[in-house]
Amino acid sequence: MTICSLVVQVRPEHMEKVNQSFLSIDGLEVHAQTPDGKMIVVLDHPEREYCSQVMTDISQMPHIMSTSLVYEYQEDEDIDN
Repeated sequence: MTICSLVVQVRPEHMEKVNQSFLSIDGLEVHAQTPDGKMIVVLDHPEREYCSQVMTDISQMPHIMSTSLVYEYQEDEDIDN
């Protein structure tokens, strides 16, 4: 399991378009956004590679100015305790 938190800076006039694009991304939730275009995004998925690819994809989406990884947590679910 991998959980990542990102701050995504979006052009404010395109927030709705970006929100709509994010709806199609598995495991992604927008937890907060500000009128100036900052979004707090959490990505939760079993595969770390998937999360890495989604972060790369987000940074290359239209109307995205920047993305910053704030937090990452990874846990192997196959480990016996």
